[in-house]
Amino acid sequence: MTEPTQPPNLNATAAQWQHALDAAARALEADRVVLPDTEVFREAHHLTEARRETAALLRTVAAMHHVSPAPWLSSGAITPHRLGLPDTVAGCLFDLDGVLTDSDALHAFAWAQAIEPVLLALANEERAPYTPFDRDSDYHAYFDGRLRTEGIRLFLAGRGLRLPDSSVGEIARRKGGLVEHGLHSHGVAALAGAHHYLQAAGLGGIRRAVVSASTTASPMLRAAGLAELVDARVDAATMRSLGLRSRPAPDLLLTACAELGVPAAHAVSLTHSGAGVAAARSIGMPVIGVASGAEAEALRAYGADTVVPALESLLDRSLRPAQT
Repeated sequence: MTEPTQPPNLNATAAQWQHALDAAARALEADRVVLPDTEVFREAHHLTEARRETAALLRTVAAMHHVSPAPWLSSGAITPHRLGLPDTVAGCLFDLDGVLTDSDALHAFAWAQAIEPVLLALANEERAPYTPFDRDSDYHAYFDGRLRTEGIRLFLAGRGLRLPDSSVGEIARRKGGLVEHGLHSHGVAALAGAHHYLQAAGLGGIRRAVVSASTTASPMLRAAGLAELVDARVDAATMRSLGLRSRPAPDLLLTACAELGVPAAHAVSLTHSGAGVAAARSIGMPVIGVASGAEAEALRAYGADTVVPALESLLDRSLRPAQT
């Protein structure tokens, strides 16, 4: 039986074409001083046609391999400024939850399901009054961006409770199983504009990393269709193997920069959490908050340089998808 073939990484191919065509455009601009205007005009027209034909070919190949959304090319060079970034930026560090995907809802649900039985049992034993788990405030205060056991201990301490390590481990395992079940049964989705922004950054030669304390960062990226658009990943496995601290410590950001080969001074953090903002500010890294409403105001209070409702809002209008 023939094994199914993997579809080609068309986003990487598109980026290579974008860089090659941009280099040709720069060379033509440099030749203006020696070439007649008619020849410059003719070569510029050829370049425009080459971009159009290459983009059409990429769409055709994407349709053949059922790749959606299809890759695209920009009509001109994509600079950090057109991405809404400081001019010196060479790398972007993205939060997974709340910036690239809607996986924070799945995590919050799983934590509630894993911890509620414990809270009810403690109340029945009259060891603590029953207060239900709040998927919004409790999740963001204790669990978002932290390793599982660390979050559990912080949550219990916040309730004036303490459990043996075996019980903490059992809660962590239960939560992991619930996330895996939810991922397989319901999946996660890329947030509005995340796929397009990652594509644009790649076309502009910006290196891209995901930072997450989740053990399921990799399958979530695949489920959201974003795995091929990321150059590096720093997640729970990295934290454990290297002994990295959770944010607001800057460990995850510095490790991601090292993975990308980009100095921290030339990277930017795109985060949805106050701890993420604090981690970036502690090392002088520019930070863009991704949130709306009261959450956006909170990120501004933490010191975010800019706050936008979605990644797509950062893009120059000429780079935004036509449907917007």
